[in-house]
Amino acid sequence: MPPQLFDLVAATATTRDFRTRPSEPDLAGARDRALLLIGFFSALRCSELCALTVDNVLPHQRGRTLVIPSSKTNQRGEQTELVVLPYASHPDACPVRALDAWLQLSGITEGPLLRRVSTGNRPAPTGLHRASVNRRITELAAAAGHAEQGYSPHSLRAGFVTWAHLRGASDREIAAQTRHRSLASVGGYVRVQTAWSSNAATNMGL
Repeated sequence: MPPQLFDLVAATATTRDFRTRPSEPDLAGARDRALLLIGFFSALRCSELCALTVDNVLPHQRGRTLVIPSSKTNQRGEQTELVVLPYASHPDACPVRALDAWLQLSGITEGPLLRRVSTGNRPAPTGLHRASVNRRITELAAAAGHAEQGYSPHSLRAGFVTWAHLRGASDREIAAQTRHRSLASVGGYVRVQTAWSSNAATNMGL
């Protein structure tokens, strides 16, 4: 969680240099910024983060709404789960701006949202998987001087819960975003028009 989260964001690459062509914005760095900030604010499980597609991202005046067709606690997809991704007041901490920058630079308009990037600085057709997410977080933690913390993909979800508690969010507000089974009955079924009400992600102070 902050400020360590932003140390990792700052450790992402911004420019990739080549011998035979001009320098370009580093796509892997743009993806990593989106990965870290979306992973934290959305509090998604790693499997859910990797499974996101462009079609799962819906526009909203306050950010984006992520549609989670199935999850660990909703494996048959009997209920469409919704997660909000709000604008942050600081551009460098904003998951929506990071997502938009990644999509614009990569040219991705359909299919997997977060993808591998080739050595030639081009997005692959396939999405990330847990092992690659874990590797990137580990590498960025090392680059940011936090390797001893032992961060993993789950650190983003756990960090959200901890930070939200420190910010005074109630269990119900946190459950609205994390969709924990033990708290789901308190928040009830979250519809598109109410997903942005009483939700911890909109009160992060970032």
